[in-house]
Amino acid sequence: MRPAAPQRRCVGCRKVRPQWELLRLAAEGGKVAPGAGKPGRGCWLCRDEACARSALKTGQIPRALKGGGAAPELGRLLEWMGLRSLDGDGGSGLKS
Repeated sequence: MRPAAPQRRCVGCRKVRPQWELLRLAAEGGKVAPGAGKPGRGCWLCRDEACARSALKTGQIPRALKGGGAAPELGRLLEWMGLRSLDGDGGSGLKS
């Protein structure tokens, strides 16, 4: 029996999750870009900072993309996940 939603494996933690819970990264012109609808080789990553750190530390993103793109910086990856704002304030909205 098949699951109701498509399942994908995270390159950071190696857990299988529903596709909608993960961020797809695709190789595009020698760089990695977020791309749920982009063609070509891609990999999937949980929307979690720990998974992002693990995938970058172990080099799993370039490996999954078969050398199609270099791994992005952690800050850029967190922006794509929505965990950090573009202006670098962490997106908390709290000022001290």
